[in-house]
Order: sequence, then structure tokens, then C-alpha cells
Amino acid sequence: SAPSGVGFGASAATGARYGQAKRMIVCWLGGGPPHLDMFDMKPDAPEEYRGVFRPIASKLPGLQVGELLPELAKRADKYTVIRSVTTMNKPGDHSQAPLYWLTGNPRLTTGTDEYPMVGSVVNRLRPGPAELPSFVVLDEIDVHTHNALARSFLGPAHAPFVMQPLKDKDAVTRMLTPQLDIPVLERNVNLLKTLDRRLRRDDARDAQIAGLDQYQQTAFNLLRSPKLREALDLAKEPAASVERFTRNKPAKARYPIGDPLHFLLARRLIEAGVPVVHFNLGYWDWHGDNFTAGRQQIPMFDLCLASLLDDLEERGLLDSTIVLALGEMGRKPKIDKPKEAGAGRDHWDYAQFVLAAGGGFNRGCVVGATDAKGEQVVDGFHKVESFGRTLYHLLGIDPDTVIRTPANRPVKLVVEDAPVIHAAIS
Repeated sequence: SAPSGVGFGASAATGARYGQAKRMIVCWLGGGPPHLDMFDMKPDAPEEYRGVFRPIASKLPGLQVGELLPELAKRADKYTVIRSVTTMNKPGDHSQAPLYWLTGNPRLTTGTDEYPMVGSVVNRLRPGPAELPSFVVLDEIDVHTHNALARSFLGPAHAPFVMQPLKDKDAVTRMLTPQLDIPVLERNVNLLKTLDRRLRRDDARDAQIAGLDQYQQTAFNLLRSPKLREALDLAKEPAASVERFTRNKPAKARYPIGDPLHFLLARRLIEAGVPVVHFNLGYWDWHGDNFTAGRQQIPMFDLCLASLLDDLEERGLLDSTIVLALGEMGRKPKIDKPKEAGAGRDHWDYAQFVLAAGGGFNRGCVVGATDAKGEQVVDGFHKVESFGRTLYHLLGIDPDTVIRTPANRPVKLVVEDAPVIHAAIS
């Protein structure tokens, strides 16, 4: 693999990219994509580790990727592969790892502070236009945590705006052709406020209640937003563009694969002015038929992410838009039943990959390395807190910013004072 932190396109000035990112797209691969089959190939490892997919050369000298990633191989000069950030949790912990990765702090479903996702922090500290949501989730945040991450101590006013535009076609149709007389609706809303004001005089002192009021106002603004309606209207997208994103979608798959049009919607929402878009792409928790599932899912991911990077580059948006593709863990390097039908890889929290492009991340770069079998990080290890701090750094938000919880306890955005991953951004 390529040396740690080495690649072309890297800036020499440490810290010079603070605030370069104005937007962020997160493609979440819930369940744990197999790093040994994608971006951390081990062709010299024993058969029961390396698997059946052969490595192919990429545009970045020294970086090989799996054969099912030909489009991303051609674009390896556009992104960084990070191989050295892991949660180091006990193997197989779907309940902790997504909350950890997506907030930058160890978080449990109960018993810890409800640290916010980065998108919620952007909503609070650097929101987008009033007529658009600042943080959109398409469909669901993660397949294992049941959207628990939508809740945080920032309150409902800064929760993600979760929508299912590709599942609920009728709702989108109603949104694209409003059925409401907006002036009449506004008069009714004003009447409701007048009647409600006295009853809510005391309640308004409560941050959670005030947050609900703000969330209601945001929803009303969105209902009137032509920009949001336009962004969600894929009929305005050229047919060739839609076909490009859907071309590799398998007709039938071993596991749920997600919707490739989420990549296209994410790009359209970013173009419209939404600062942060997050979507979960299918189900990567492959315990059996690992290689069958890979042949079905990885080519779709490959073409869609490559197309997204191309679109952002052509529109002059890539340098100011972070694009991430990662899951909460990798897959176990040693294959279960390697010579039998149904061979698979179990959970693995000690090694994985993060693909990061745009917004100040280096172009053509590999950070860190794992051992000869892909089991443990042996170079450039960073904790997840460092990854979180790196995102905030690029977004121009100080990760040491103090937010107060509902119990009035001061908490930093990223509690641990971990270093920024300079090899990925400078």
C-alpha cells in the first residue's frame, strides 16, 4: 500500500484548510463494509484472509483497490483513504460504534450524554438558508441504531430533518404540487400563535419547549420552500444522469442495498444550499455469502460515489464539500468457512477504511496502514475523536466549543483533546 500520509495534491501548510468545507455529504455504510475486499487489499496474505477478489491498480501509485471498484480506482487522485482510525471496541458492537463515529465521542444509547451528530452542530452554529433544512437525513441514519442519533442534547430544533422522498412518493408529489393556500395557512398560523402565546409564556423558558417551537417554524418554512421542492424533483434531472446512478443497481440482492438515487438527491440538495446531507446505503453486515453480497453491492457503490465526485468537481463544489464513505467497523480478516458456500466475514472493530474527499481532505493520499493480514493498525493510529476534530476543523468549527446540556453541564463538542489527523488534510 502507499506510504502513510503520502500522495499528490497535499498542501504543506498544516492547519491552512481550517474552514475550507462549506458543506458535507455522508454516505454511511451501516454494518461494516469489508476493508480487505475494498480499500485495504492483502494479496500476499493466506487464502483464508485475502478472499476471492483480486486487487487492481488505481490512479494513485502504490494504492490497490478491489476489482469491484474500477471507477473509484480511476479517481484515486480525488480522495484520501484512511486505514488507521478505529473504535477499538469489542468486536461486533453495533450499538456503540455508529454513535461514536457520527458524534466524535463515545456515546451509548443510554447512560451517557446525548452528544450531537456533526450535522446537528452545523445546524446550531453555522446554519444554512432559512428556507432550507441545515441537516437532512435521507431515509435513516443507520440500520442498527433506529435513528437514536436524531436525539441530542442540542434539542429538537437542531435535530436532522429526516425524510423518505424515494419511499413516500405521494408525499413528494404533494410537496412538489402544494395543495395549501399559503396566505390562508399563514393567517391560521398567526392565529394559533396568538391563542398559544399566553399558555406558553412559562413554557418558552424551557430550552426543549423552545426547540419544539423552532422545529415547528422550520417545518413551516420548508413547506413554503421552492428550493427544497426543486431539489427533490428528480424529473428535472437529465435521464442520462439518473441512469448513470442506477446503472449498477442489482435487480435482486442477498442483502438490502439501499437506493443509489440518494447520491443524486444528496448532490441536488447540496447544490440547493443544504449544508449537511446524510444517508445510509443499504446493509453491510455480511456474515455469510460475503463475496456474493460484495458482487451485488460494491459495484453500485463504486459507480455512484465516482459519479457524485465527478458531479461535484464539474460544478466547482468538490473543494468546498466534504464527501465521506464509511461504516462503523470493518469485517473480520479471517474468513469463516473459506472453501465452503456461504463464506463470510464477521464483525471487526480493530481495522476498517474511511474514504474522505473534498472540503480540504487531501487528493491522492493514503493515511495509516494495517498489518499483513489486515487485522490491526500498525502505522498512524488515531482515535475516532481525532476524526471528529478533523471534520470540525475543516468545517471551521472549533471542536473545543462548549455547549451546555439540558442539565446545564458544560461539554465540549469533542470532549477528548485528540490531535487533528494532519496527514489527511495537510
